[in-house]
Amino acid sequence: MHKLLLIFLISISALLSNNIYAEKKQSNKEADIGKPGNPAEISRTINITLLDNMFLPPELIVSEGEVIRFVLNNRGNNTHQFLIDYADELKKAANTKQRNKYLMRIKPGEKEELIWQFANPGTVDFACPLKNHFKTMRGRITVIAKN
Repeated sequence: MHKLLLIFLISISALLSNNIYAEKKQSNKEADIGKPGNPAEISRTINITLLDNMFLPPELIVSEGEVIRFVLNNRGNNTHQFLIDYADELKKAANTKQRNKYLMRIKPGEKEELIWQFANPGTVDFACPLKNHFKTMRGRITVIAKN
């Protein structure tokens, strides 16, 4: 009887530790791309123009820990979206219409702002995940390490 109880407790413990690890891994991935920034800590503004087939500029360089105000100006004829994430996650968003809490929606002729802090050095991407937009409306952000 004690053996069965011990096996049961070890099994439950293993299952719980796997779930905790999975949650940490997911939250760390989200933290890797950054987080909404504090408006009082903005270090600079980057203007991004959204056209009906591209972002201008498509390549950006920021520093680790930097808080950026993105001003998104839709000069196209269609509504566009702006989402920062890793390329594989952006592709999933484009294919599944999944909602993301940081997704910006910008109508033609409108401007929106996103304040974002970049947490870690590396590369993250941005895109318009709308159907038929994702193929060409993508860009890349290189986050350089602090000195």
